[in-house]
Amino acid sequence: MYLVTSSVYVHFAHHVRGHAGPCISLHGHTWKLEVILQARELDAAGFVVDFDVIKERLLDPCHALLDHSLAVGPETWGESKTELERLGHTLVASREAFPGTVGQPPPVLSGELGGARNERPGGIKVAVFPFSPTSEQLACWLHGVSNDLIGDDRVSAACGRIYEALHPTELIAEYRP
Repeated sequence: MYLVTSSVYVHFAHHVRGHAGPCISLHGHTWKLEVILQARELDAAGFVVDFDVIKERLLDPCHALLDHSLAVGPETWGESKTELERLGHTLVASREAFPGTVGQPPPVLSGELGGARNERPGGIKVAVFPFSPTSEQLACWLHGVSNDLIGDDRVSAACGRIYEALHPTELIAEYRP
């Protein structure tokens, strides 16, 4: 079995609905999203999948969805979108205190990716997932998205891995079917 691993770092915050500890608060990490793809045979060029293809089809869309966003599940989105709209307007309006600073809205993903989508309440970026975005659920989501976007008769995802934190200790969740 041949394996290739590719990853991307993404800065985003999340809310873990119902958490009994500090993760009930909005908080952010520098995350690492990593996928391991496998194939029993290489393609005609000698690859499992060219790394450029993995970046373009999988990692770039994941980055567009999540970078500088707040990741939430559907219940949190439904209950807080009005407040997030007000907060977004307040945060974006803070640019007015700095003359000449028009600012640029963060890029967003057009459409959906594995059931997740971007919303822009008040001009801020929110990634809405069909589940509460814990590391474990994100790892399973990444595995599924990898198979949807890259998998075929020859190639499949062996593992979706999420690094929630790298320092001072590594916190890693992974999904393998």
